[in-house]
Amino acid sequence: MNIKDITGENAGFGYGAISSYSGKSADIGAIGTPAEITGFWAKYNIEGEKFTAFYNISKQIDSKLAGLKINALREYYKSFKTANTAMQLIVDGPRVRLLYTMNCFSKLDDCTPKENADPNGWVVRSPDNTTEVVVLFDGTGDTSDTPFTGSPYDK
Repeated sequence: MNIKDITGENAGFGYGAISSYSGKSADIGAIGTPAEITGFWAKYNIEGEKFTAFYNISKQIDSKLAGLKINALREYYKSFKTANTAMQLIVDGPRVRLLYTMNCFSKLDDCTPKENADPNGWVVRSPDNTTEVVVLFDGTGDTSDTPFTGSPYDK
């Protein structure tokens, strides 16, 4: 799977990886404001030792809105500052979510928000309820019982 940013740079990510999110996800490294998501993935049945579903996504991301959300989170906290930001891609069946976080963890950091910090309601708790994130993309891919032509599963 691949994320392309507004400058045309690409960031790939390994599917099935585990990162700070407690479910299946992947950290995609350094990338600017996202503009497009593409990729293939599959659901694996351990008991039957075979793939049971195949997924494909090729969608535009509203980069203007994504940029506004990123800036909203960057200005959200009263005193917390960090260079340790991350984008996380969470895959759950056909659903794909791209999140941006500043990794402010209240057990370690002062994560107090500024007054009226988020008038648009974009800042939400992460899926594992450990920090704040903004959702840059939330969509679904196409699903098939057989591999998509041109996918890594099409052998």
